Amino acid sequence: MRTTWTRTVEDMDYMATALTLAGARADHSEAAVARLDALAARHGRALPQSVRHWYSLADATAILEPERRADHVYPVDDLGQPEAYYWPTDDEGWPEGLEEQEEREFDPMAHGLLPFLQENQGVYCLAVQLDGSEDPPVLLSWDGVQPGTWTAHADTFSQWVYTRVWDFALHRGASMLEATAERVTAAELEALEQVLEVRPATRSDREEQRRFAGPRDEQRLLLLSPWGGTGGWSVYLWASTAELLVELVHTVRPVLALGEVHAGSHEPSDTVKRAMERLRA
Repeated sequence: MRTTWTRTVEDMDYMATALTLAGARADHSEAAVARLDALAARHGRALPQSVRHWYSLADATAILEPERRADHVYPVDDLGQPEAYYWPTDDEGWPEGLEEQEEREFDPMAHGLLPFLQENQGVYCLAVQLDGSEDPPVLLSWDGVQPGTWTAHADTFSQWVYTRVWDFALHRGASMLEATAERVTAAELEALEQVLEVRPATRSDREEQRRFAGPRDEQRLLLLSPWGGTGGWSVYLWASTAELLVELVHTVRPVLALGEVHAGSHEPSDTVKRAMERLRA
């Protein structure tokens, strides 16, 4: 019997929930607040309330970047700084006679952007869109911080913070199960919404990430669409206990045409080992 415990995407306090999931304290830093005030004054524009709220935390960066090999999340001192990029970008045509790219300076805040993350291999970067709202959307660029094309990634900054922390458990292969689904239809997504709680989605022009959860996020299902639209969907399942992990598999299987479910690592956690034993029984 599944416990009734429903939160919709609209009514969740994402930053508070992210802190809870991370086991982090909401301690504020007066030094960080002073730097945020100076940044706003220097550029003559107020920062979004959600960005101020998060970056005023003493551990704002550490919570979003708990491992050194992870992506580079900008510390508060680096927010709003001029960035260098190379023109033309890889996606642009080169003018006739140009033999090498030119290094140019770009002021992102003057163009309504506040970059805050660089992927650890430089594949993409993320920025808040300074659209005047208190909790603005997050955009993604494949070409670094530059004035070219940015695509939608997360509906709001606070939702992105939540998904960032939420995903950490699924990025640790030893703690999850994985499978593939040849395709995931709109009807199947709607069916998942009837048995699990919807969590915020993220996306780019090449891939989308759909999230579903059980009560108190102790069960998590992450669906990654085929990269570039080819291949099958990647399915990742995590739960806080073996019992909940088995229950999650049994919940998802009637909805999605899952392939073989297997451990996400050659050295699975004890939770995953116990879950696999029960699934094989």
